[in-house]
Amino acid sequence: MRVSSLPSRIEFAGHRIVGLRLADCRDVDQSNELSARLFGSARMRRLRAGGAFHFTHDHVPFGSVSFDRMSWGAHTLLVPKAESLPGYYLVNLPICGAARVRQDSHVQPLAHGTCGVFSPLRTFEIEAYEGFDHLLVRIDAAFLARAWQGISGRPLTAPLFFDPAMPDSPALAASWMSLVNLGESVARLPLGTTAREYAQSAFAASVASVLLTQHPHNHRFLLESDSKGAAPRVVRLAEEFMQQRLREPVTADEVSAACGVSRRSLFAAFQAHHATGPIAWLRQRRLDAARALLEKPARGDLRVADVALELGFFHVGEFAAAYGRAFGETPSVTLRRGRLG
Repeated sequence: MRVSSLPSRIEFAGHRIVGLRLADCRDVDQSNELSARLFGSARMRRLRAGGAFHFTHDHVPFGSVSFDRMSWGAHTLLVPKAESLPGYYLVNLPICGAARVRQDSHVQPLAHGTCGVFSPLRTFEIEAYEGFDHLLVRIDAAFLARAWQGISGRPLTAPLFFDPAMPDSPALAASWMSLVNLGESVARLPLGTTAREYAQSAFAASVASVLLTQHPHNHRFLLESDSKGAAPRVVRLAEEFMQQRLREPVTADEVSAACGVSRRSLFAAFQAHHATGPIAWLRQRRLDAARALLEKPARGDLRVADVALELGFFHVGEFAAAYGRAFGETPSVTLRRGRLG
């Protein structure tokens, strides 16, 4: 049976992610056609008797990234006809059962707690044993290349290849679980809405950031050299641009244009280096500047409202609330202490 975009829920580690069922089929030949939505044209065959063949594919779109849950029921081999992944990367997060993936000469076993990352341009085949069920995170290769430029400040001049084995790292596992949790929240937003589009863009940037900064790959040494010294070039350029405009209205589009990168790449770079976005970073710098003015008032009649307006906070109540969250006291308390000093 072929199912066309019926609502479904992907269940993963206690999360129920709103998605679409793209395939539900018990015929191996028809499943070859249905699996093409993710793998491109592929050869699928059942390897041995045992288990009931039942191919299902649930899909959650996030723009340049998607979640795809796939299972086959029986012991099955799938090989893309191009013998490689066509223009995307796959992060494989097993739910239950076991499988193995071959990329070139490397064979990566998959099971719950043993995950993998697979790159295009390398030969690819997956052998799923009976009962294997997994969540795939699919990342568009062109998008990941743009994110790399944003994070590193360098264009991608050679193909990006990841080590197939995911490192055994509690911090990395926590990062992927946070992304699944975030994906669950984004998936609740209606498709086609402005809110969904904005959330998808931010979510995709977060996925790219984790993949590029926490997984071993052949360009990783360029990030490691940056981590020992200055921030990536795009972050430095953005910081300089915003520091010069603390008292002017600034948008993320203006910052990305000044740095010569896309908005998405800018956010990915800031998320990787500062764990926050560029506008949130700018807001904190403005709060720091406000605190400096309040601690040493230039004139006796200086008011909190004067400082707020000078630094781009047009609602004094919102400024006071943000200031309190940042520094643990109200701006009026800081100003009063500054006058006494």
